[in-house]
Amino acid sequence: MSVQGRKTGPGANTANSSKNDAKMTASPAFRPFLGLLATLLAGCAGEASVLDAASRGAVEATVDRYVTASNEGDAEALTSLYAEDALLLPPDHEPILGREAIGAFWEQGTDAGLEVSTLRLEVAGDLAYLVGRYRLPPTEQEDADSGQYVLCLKRQPDGAWKLTADIWNGSGTSDERGADGDTPKAAIS
Repeated sequence: MSVQGRKTGPGANTANSSKNDAKMTASPAFRPFLGLLATLLAGCAGEASVLDAASRGAVEATVDRYVTASNEGDAEALTSLYAEDALLLPPDHEPILGREAIGAFWEQGTDAGLEVSTLRLEVAGDLAYLVGRYRLPPTEQEDADSGQYVLCLKRQPDGAWKLTADIWNGSGTSDERGADGDTPKAAIS
């Protein structure tokens, strides 16, 4: 038998065969298994999306608790959001390593009126990071402050998300705005 001048079948010369001529086939008995496998894989992809959405929501809830604790001056609640080996990198300050030392830092005081917006949130398995903007209103002791922050989080064995790294820096002026005049409440993405 030949197809367009080529001999096919057992013993045929395959040197001139095209890769396009190849077909993947499965025996009729194996086809239900392949269908089940395809269904399971499709279900896993959907489950991963649900898990990512749940993780993103849990990370956002952690940030909400961070803002609430800061605004309420609750150093204990704020400290509880950090992993045992977390790293805090305040502006113009030496790095602070460990939850206990971070707690001592926050016991010195927090600023009320903190507003944040997330510019980017990425979750990959048990790790997440946020990049955003913050703004603090002026107080009797301090001028208004605004700038950028990065938070890194890790899912703990109990499922809670804890901060592992926290850094922020000011934009240089007390009421710095984004390129489009955005405020921390107006997230870019």
